[in-house]
Amino acid sequence: MSLCPTTGLPRHQPSNPYNYSKTELAKRKKALIDIERDFPKVPKLWAEWLYDVMEHMPPEEIERIINNGEWEKPSEKYGEAKGGLLKTAEVLDAPVD
Repeated sequence: MSLCPTTGLPRHQPSNPYNYSKTELAKRKKALIDIERDFPKVPKLWAEWLYDVMEHMPPEEIERIINNGEWEKPSEKYGEAKGGLLKTAEVLDAPVD
């Protein structure tokens, strides 16, 4: 007997926005494990994005991007990074009426 009954509770279903089959999900999982092993400093979410984009992009488009060096150029859309170190901050609450 369990103190916390779990019957009838819905279980987590991982999202599958690209409708991968079970075989494709296994292939994706293996590829992500390999990416994490080979490139440990790459964030996992970036690796997932990269895999999904590369999987759904035509091979000719990937070849064009690599051959033209488009991945080496700074993005015109986002410009240069404006990041920095925040040394102090103050959180202000909205005024209560």
